[in-house]
Amino acid sequence: MDKGIDASGIVIIDEQNRVLLVRQTYGKEKWSIPGGMVDEGESAWVAAVRELKEEAGISVSGDMELSGLYFQPHKNRYIYTFKARGYEGVIQVDNDEVDQYGFFPLDALPRPISSFTVQRLTDAVRESKTIFKDESLNDYHILSS
Repeated sequence: MDKGIDASGIVIIDEQNRVLLVRQTYGKEKWSIPGGMVDEGESAWVAAVRELKEEAGISVSGDMELSGLYFQPHKNRYIYTFKARGYEGVIQVDNDEVDQYGFFPLDALPRPISSFTVQRLTDAVRESKTIFKDESLNDYHILSS
């Protein structure tokens, strides 16, 4: 199996411990962590910052840390999830890949959202150490209203 293209995302956590989510305009139009594919020759952390800027128009302020590293054996790729507790700029969605955004508490996440996204958000907010997990297709599903 060829190596898949890795992906990277960042969980922005506000003062009320809510997380920034963006709604995708493609596929199942689900809510997601700002992020995307890591370009060739690009580090995962630079990709996360780039995707945050592209999708939400903001930059990270303060420290950014790796909150989780997830392996998708069915795609033979890694998903890097970073977290930060501050941002600079005014949030503006690109209206191309993303058409809405919002800050949400973990117990009131919008729908539709994937179980994998919920897991990554929970790990980022609740854990102080980096999480390493395999993602299983058996556990993946879209949570809807």
